[in-house]
Amino acid sequence: MTLAELSPGETGTITQLNGKDTLSNRFRELGLLDGVMVRMIKQAPFNGPVEIKVRNSYLSIRRVDAQKIILES
Repeated sequence: MTLAELSPGETGTITQLNGKDTLSNRFRELGLLDGVMVRMIKQAPFNGPVEIKVRNSYLSIRRVDAQKIILES
């Protein structure tokens, strides 16, 4: 399952970050690391960005980038 597939209110634990090295590094800088739990807060319509909660921070990321973050429920 990817981060983009979560519904608002659902949580998952990051197991893998896909994408180019620069994107993976940026994810890590934002605190998106293996083993970290994330919660989907809301999704913008028409394939817009998603808002997630990671630890005590709220992040908005592009949906295409959220599709590169693999989770387990």
